[in-house]
Amino acid sequence: MKFSQIWQRITNNKDGAIVEQSICLLKQRSYEDFIEKRKQGYLSELKYARQKGVVLQPVEQLLPCLPTKEEFERKRAYIGLECKRIKYWSNGLKVVGYIWKPKDTNNRKLPLIIFNRGGSLELSKLTPRCGLKFGFYNFLANGFVVIGSQYRGNDGGQGQEEFGGADLNDVLNLIPLAKSLAYIDPDNIFMLGESRGGMTSYLALKYGIEVNAVAVTAGLSDLAANLTTFPELLPRWEKIIPGLKENREECLRDRSAVYWADKLNSPILILHGDMDWRCNLSTQALALVAQLQKYRKPHQLIVYDQDDHFLSFNRENSEQQIIEWFKSHLK
Repeated sequence: MKFSQIWQRITNNKDGAIVEQSICLLKQRSYEDFIEKRKQGYLSELKYARQKGVVLQPVEQLLPCLPTKEEFERKRAYIGLECKRIKYWSNGLKVVGYIWKPKDTNNRKLPLIIFNRGGSLELSKLTPRCGLKFGFYNFLANGFVVIGSQYRGNDGGQGQEEFGGADLNDVLNLIPLAKSLAYIDPDNIFMLGESRGGMTSYLALKYGIEVNAVAVTAGLSDLAANLTTFPELLPRWEKIIPGLKENREECLRDRSAVYWADKLNSPILILHGDMDWRCNLSTQALALVAQLQKYRKPHQLIVYDQDDHFLSFNRENSEQQIIEWFKSHLK
C-alpha cells in the first residue's frame, strides 16, 4: 500500500480534543549536576563522532557556551510559566503531548509554536524541561506558547508510531487542539522541528498544514542519503516504518522533502551544524536548499561552523534566530 493511501485526512470530529491534562512536575537539580550531565553527554557525542571520522571541538570549548548559574537559576525557577502534560484524540487514539505556556492567559491571544520532536519511540521523547530548552523558556519569554506531540504509541499513548506515516496526523491534529484554546491566536501559528522533527515538519507542509513560517534544526530531508552515512538507523526504521522492507525506495522517498520541495509553501528557516555526523549538512540541509531555490520557495539557511547535531555551541543563538524568524512572520 502506498504512503498516500496509508495516510488519512482528519475526519473524526473528536480529533484534537483534550481528554486528560495535568500540571507537569518539574525536576529540581543543582547547577553543578546540570553542568556535569551536559559535559558527560558531549563526551559521549565526541566518542561517537570519532567512530564516524568526525573531529568535534574539545569539551573544554563547550563549557563557556553553557548557561551561567544565574541564567540556569532564572530558567529553572520558571516564574509565571507552566507546563501541562496532556492526552488528546488523534484518529481514535489517545496520544500524549505537552503544552508550555504562561500561567496567566486571561484575555490574551498568543502566537503558537508547534514543536516536532526528534528521535523515535521513547528515544528523545518530550519531557517537561526538554533539556537545554528549559521548558522552552526563551520562546515563552518572547510571548509564544509551545505545543508538542510524543507521536502515537509513545509515553503511554495509544497506537503505534510509524516515523512519518499515520502518526503525522498526531501533528496535524494539534491545529484543532490549538484552536480550541481561548488563549491561542489562530492567525499566528508556527512550526519548529528538530532532526526527525524536521522530516515531520516538512511532511506536515506537504499535507497542507497552514502555518505562518517554519524553522528546522539539523533536519532530516533525504532518508536514503542519511542511511549512507548512518546505516545503523536501518534496523530501527524497519521496525516502525510500515512496508519499508518490501518497498524501501518508495517509503524513504515519501518521507524525504528533497523529492517534493515544490509542496513546501511556508517560509522555512534551516539551521545546521557543519560537523553534524548524524544528519549530514551536504546531503540534508544543502540538498534541500538546492531544491527550495529551484522552486523559488522562501527560505533562509544558517550554518554553524564547527558545531554538531545538537548545535551544542550555539543553543542560545539558534533559539534567538528562530524567535526572530517567527516574529518577522507575525500577522
